[in-house]
This record gives sequence, C-alpha cells and structure tokens, in this order.
Amino acid sequence: MENQHSEQKAIELCEKCADVCTTNAEKCREEGLDDCARLCMECAIACNNVVDQEGKVDPDLLKKCADACGACAAKCEAHDNQHCTECAKICRECQEACYSAMD
Repeated sequence: MENQHSEQKAIELCEKCADVCTTNAEKCREEGLDDCARLCMECAIACNNVVDQEGKVDPDLLKKCADACGACAAKCEAHDNQHCTECAKICRECQEACYSAMD
C-alpha cells in the first residue's frame, strides 16, 4: 500500500514537473539559455514517460526520470531567475518522489 501511494505521488509530481519544465524551456529559449531549455525538454519527456503503455509505473523509467530531474535542477539552479528557480524546485521534488517510488 505504501509503495502504491509513493507511485501515485511520483506520477502526480511527474505530470506537474513536465508542465513546469515545458514552460521553463520556452522561457529559457527566449533568453538564449539553450542548454537549459534542452535539459528542461529532456526532463519533461522523461516525466511524461514514467507510466508504460499498460498504465503501470516502470522502475527503469522512474530512474531515468529522477536522473533527468536531477540534471535539469542542477542546470536551473545555476541561473538567477524566477522561472528557473521554480523549475529547479519542482524537479528536486519530482526526483525525490521518483526515488521514493523505486524503494
């Protein structure tokens, strides 16, 4: 039961993170932060893929998502703007939720 709750929390945070990362990528692209925009889009894709075609959470995809969130957060944390700060925060939350769901 605990793992099911962890998986549901991870799925919800992945959905939120994907949205935030997509929005942030657009803002970063407008500001010429192309590397940040690329990592944000990679993170959004990883977040959108944690649930397989059968509706089940795949542990390997959770790991990929956690790794992508970590990379995106690290890049965003290096920028001093509000949208990257918000993106880094949700990425760290999502990363933690993915790791918890893998336990």
